[in-house]
Amino acid sequence: MHEMMDFQLWKQRREELLHEAQRNRHARALRATRKRRAERIAALVWEIKRHVGRLFKLLRTLRNTG
Repeated sequence: MHEMMDFQLWKQRREELLHEAQRNRHARALRATRKRRAERIAALVWEIKRHVGRLFKLLRTLRNTG
């Protein structure tokens, strides 16, 4: 009887550990996705600022010459 209980406890503990590992994998994947998205947004903002700066420089040059 005790052997059967031990086996059931072992099996239950194993399932709990598998579920915990799966939750950790999902959480890690979500964090990685957020980090990549933040990096892409930062790069996009930098590009937009660069182009806006060039546009202002062009407008300033046109205003000064005209």
